Amino acid sequence: MYFIFLGIIILLVQLPLDWTAGHLLKTAGFALCVMGLADMRLLCRSQDRSYNDTPPVRVSGLGGIAVWKTVKKCLADTVPEAKSVNPARLGAAEMLGRNAAAGAVTALVCAGVTAVFEFFVKDRSAAANITAVLTGTAVTLLALRLVYGIIAFLDANEGALSQSSGIHRKLLFTDNRTDILRMKSLFEKTAVCIMVNLVCDIINRLVSTENIQTYSGFLGAISKITAYVLVIATAVRANSVRQGMVRKNGEFLGDTEKK
Repeated sequence: MYFIFLGIIILLVQLPLDWTAGHLLKTAGFALCVMGLADMRLLCRSQDRSYNDTPPVRVSGLGGIAVWKTVKKCLADTVPEAKSVNPARLGAAEMLGRNAAAGAVTALVCAGVTAVFEFFVKDRSAAANITAVLTGTAVTLLALRLVYGIIAFLDANEGALSQSSGIHRKLLFTDNRTDILRMKSLFEKTAVCIMVNLVCDIINRLVSTENIQTYSGFLGAISKITAYVLVIATAVRANSVRQGMVRKNGEFLGDTEKK
């Protein structure tokens, strides 16, 4: 379970839009999420065999723009009773895996495009700035979208059934749902700072007015520092969630995780 949380933190690291290293870092983050979600699907299959023999509900496509809404809807609408495991969990995890794979391919392509301007053209022209804005914005939004979907998946797994029936049920992934809620809160604050920094970076590249560049540059620097502090806090909370999963599913995760 290390992979999915490490991937989440790497996806939240925001480097300048015209750095090839930023896109390669996002590619690594997406790839780690692919591996982590594969482990998550294995865990879901193991729990489904233990709790419920109903065939899993399949979720096709990539879930639209608001993938977190698709995740929550699947896990809220397909729950027959409080004591059964949601049959849509496996389908939702597979959908998130497809999103992570698509993000990795997109980030890798964007890295190649950015490398052309960074290492071969070496000219900060309008074309270079526009390309950096397009590729950087696309990869950043895909990263935030995936992370929000994964956190929504973790949260909905532990909360949807009890809310729908009013009956308290046993937690499936972790022994402390509060850690997931705190990680979600930290991520939302981090996402706001990343978006502010993204907008400021875009303004600096596309607007030539000196005063506007000065203010946006200052705001961008503040938002980036704040984002990095929040990323560290999110990493600490994500580790708490991982430890809760190890305590809850120690037999499945194995001795390596326990250590």
